This record gives sequence, structure tokens and C-alpha cells, in this order.
Amino acid sequence: MKKSVTISELSDLNETFVSTFSGKDIPGKAGKGLLILTCMDSRIIPHEIFGLKIGDVKVIRNAGGQLNPEVENDIVLASYLLNCERIVIMPHTKCAMASLPLVDVRNTLADLSKKDFSNFTPRMIDDAQEKLKSDVNSLKNNALLKEGVEVHGAIYDVDTGKVNWID
Repeated sequence: MKKSVTISELSDLNETFVSTFSGKDIPGKAGKGLLILTCMDSRIIPHEIFGLKIGDVKVIRNAGGQLNPEVENDIVLASYLLNCERIVIMPHTKCAMASLPLVDVRNTLADLSKKDFSNFTPRMIDDAQEKLKSDVNSLKNNALLKEGVEVHGAIYDVDTGKVNWID
């Protein structure tokens, strides 16, 4: 297992970043009109996947890249206030949220922590393709989403880097 990065190392890395930072005058809106909802998996780097730069895209991440009420509210806000005219919901292959049953997740967490996870209810995914289609459909039908906003679904393949569009 790889060693965790320390705060001191993060601070040093940030100093290097600061020395070449050129984003001061970039607006806080999505320069390319794009918002991506994806998983928190560290293999997914949305800017690189689509050849984008700082300021081009808004990115929301959570376990599984799933639409939920809070995320849906954030997307509605972004559609009006942050120039997000195109939304891509993009989970990925080999996602733990779609490959493990809830009971296994609870048991693993309990074993690792020695705590009671019996009432822990993360949003597990039974059928990744159907969940994605449902999320896309739900967002497309959100009456509060700014008129004209496009909603698309895609699955990112962590083995090849390919984005496979579902609609």
C-alpha cells in the first residue's frame, strides 16, 4: 500500500503550483458551459479525460457519481448561475458502489473500524446502466432545471480511458 501524503508534502506541492499559477482572472462560471457529475474515484480526472483546462467545467463528485436531491439542487443552481448548459452524468466501470452489496460494505466497515455500521445506508447501485439511465431521465424531467439545458449520460472505462455515451 502506498504511503499517505502528509500535510507538509501537500504544502510543498502547493507552493510549486502557486509559483506557476495563472488562474487569477478566470471567471467562476463554466467556460465551456459544461458540468460533470462523476464519482470520487481517484482514477477519474475529468479535465484530462476531455482535454479541458481550468475554468472550463464544473465538477461534482460523490460515491458512484450518482444523482441525489442535494446534487440535483446544485445542478439546478449551476444551470442558472454558473453557465452550465450541458450536464454529463458519468459514473465508471469497476465502481465499488456498483460491485458490492450493502451488507458487505457494512461488514467491511465494521471490521475495519470496530464500530456499528448496521444503520449505515450509502447509496449502493444494483444495476449501473439502469441507475445511470434513471438519473439522466430524472434530471431531464426536473421542472426547475433551466430550459434548454442538455443532460447526457456516459460511463467512463477505468481500464481504457474511453467514455461510452448512453444516449
